Amino acid sequence: MLKKCLTTLFLFVLCLMPGCVSVNETRAPTSVEIQSIQTREFDVSYKIAFASVVDVFQDLGFVIQSSDFTTGLIIAKGNVINRNLGFLEAASGVHSKIMWNVGTAHLEELGNGKISIRVSFVANAKVMFEYGASNESSKAIHDGEFYAKFFEKIDKSIFVRQNLKN
Repeated sequence: MLKKCLTTLFLFVLCLMPGCVSVNETRAPTSVEIQSIQTREFDVSYKIAFASVVDVFQDLGFVIQSSDFTTGLIIAKGNVINRNLGFLEAASGVHSKIMWNVGTAHLEELGNGKISIRVSFVANAKVMFEYGASNESSKAIHDGEFYAKFFEKIDKSIFVRQNLKN
């Protein structure tokens, strides 16, 4: 009888104890991983590559803030979106919230007709409270799929520009 009670108690306690729990920790990517996501090489002239990057930024609704053909730097600002406020935000004194992306691209000639293009995007948000106070935040975008789609558009633009040249 005692053995049966102990066995039952053991099984009961065993059921209450959590098993092996897997925790999905999101680790921050290393700088080398980020650079590999953000950089691609193309077999094209510098002039066509530069124009294609500008085209893609503009096709996606970005406004070119500055560009320098000599240094290969392009800075573009995405559309500003005025986001609708939720009940809790409005109740806590938030007046409005706007969001926008900033994209930068750097082109570099590698030799042998290859061009390296590195792009990076930062998501920005600004929350404005009643009576004038505000809070800004920004976060780098490290989504590999996002960058892959951007480079796919650059590749298409390069293809079109090369075919127009011929």
